[in-house]
Amino acid sequence: MEQKKEFGQGILFTFSNYIYWILLTNIYFVATNALFIFFFMTLTPSFSNIGLYALALIPSGPAISGLFYSMEKLVRTKELSPTADFFYGYRSNLKGTFFIWTIILAIYFVLLIDLQYLRITVTPINQIIFVVLLVLTLIWTMLSINMLIINSRFTFRIRDLVKLSAYYQFIKLKETLGNILILFLVAFATVITTDFLVVFIASLIAMIMMFNSRAMLNHIESNFLKKSSSNNEGETCNTQHVPGS
Repeated sequence: MEQKKEFGQGILFTFSNYIYWILLTNIYFVATNALFIFFFMTLTPSFSNIGLYALALIPSGPAISGLFYSMEKLVRTKELSPTADFFYGYRSNLKGTFFIWTIILAIYFVLLIDLQYLRITVTPINQIIFVVLLVLTLIWTMLSINMLIINSRFTFRIRDLVKLSAYYQFIKLKETLGNILILFLVAFATVITTDFLVVFIASLIAMIMMFNSRAMLNHIESNFLKKSSSNNEGETCNTQHVPGS
């Protein structure tokens, strides 16, 4: 009986820790996205404000990196120091993260502007181009997710990061499509509930995505890295051989 009681207390203790880690990490994510949340709450929902939304999202890149880093560590080690780990992931490779995130936003901005124009100017040729751009947007989304996930755990040169992300987009197609499905389900839930749903469950979404991406990250660590000195917070690794190099 005593062993069963200890086992039950262990489960409760572990569950409580997970809830605490996820909630605190989510709070940090919300705090570091305060600028975008402010614009999101105050601006009239209109496509004409897309430029302001894009600008307000620029600081969100490191916040996403910190979130992914924390949740990946939680999935991998089943332990987390929310404050130390989130802000380590936030500031790690800060310049590179800003650069990657700005490129992602810029390409999305161009794609969405073009899609909106084609949607309101309906002609047979525009409809074909619209479908092509939708496919390109989906491909870019898959590539962007891989870049953000890989960049949150490892440090690569930008061109190598893009090559690896594209490589795993097809080599690990099941995981790539799984992340897209996760975002689709979240978007659907947002439509039928509230636009702020993503803010409230960002850590949970990130944890599920990082769990889904374990095979990709493990494969990168096994095949494309030189082992270097590591510390208790994280690791910085150099490429050995990247597809297409």
